Amino acid sequence: MSYISGLHGILEQLRKGGAGCSLLVAEGQDAKRKGPRVRDILELAVNNKIPLQTASQESLDSLDPDNKGVILRCSDAETRPKASLDELLAEAPETCLILLLDHIEDPQNLGAILRSADAFGVYFTVVPARRASPMSDAVARASAGASAWVPLVTVQNLADALEKIKKAGFWTYGAEMGGEAVEDCDFAQRCCIVLGNEGEGLSRLLFEKVDSLVSIPMQGHVDSLNVSVAAAILMHEFRRSRRV
Repeated sequence: MSYISGLHGILEQLRKGGAGCSLLVAEGQDAKRKGPRVRDILELAVNNKIPLQTASQESLDSLDPDNKGVILRCSDAETRPKASLDELLAEAPETCLILLLDHIEDPQNLGAILRSADAFGVYFTVVPARRASPMSDAVARASAGASAWVPLVTVQNLADALEKIKKAGFWTYGAEMGGEAVEDCDFAQRCCIVLGNEGEGLSRLLFEKVDSLVSIPMQGHVDSLNVSVAAAILMHEFRRSRRV
């Protein structure tokens, strides 16, 4: 089971429908006394016929001390969009942006990337099954609920997934210092941006397999950006270059 306690995350999961979920509500919770988001959550839960279960505040605090009196409990299969790599590639539109995340380990970074991915219309995101941040309430919070909307494909082997993506007609760009300056890059219509680990960057195998390297020129004193910030810039530049 997965638990979502961030109000944004709960709202977006319920807006999707919330099948397979139930809402845990603190005993004595009075919607009229709570803020608008909690009222919206309770209203959505009722409208979507989501089971409501009362629980002691202590039991909710044991799940997350920072809860606001409501926690959404879902089966793991319901906390992210269902997707398979083959199916999504087969249905990909002509103009399409996807992300491949090379062992992003920080849930805050993963959540921030998914928030930008939703904002910039990323078709889906690929992550590895191991040595990467799992989907969690921390990710849902950092994504402001966007993790409920962006299809997340988990694969056993990123290199194999990258080859499938290339065979489906996508040009692959690795984010790496020394690559072509992003403002000069004419992104392909079908584009896959590959982002490396927070500390090590792209793995050697993916570095060798991508079609091109792209970089964000720096003018300050530090020589790199947080991976989630870099991801947002690259996503924006794809949309700008394609005028979509």
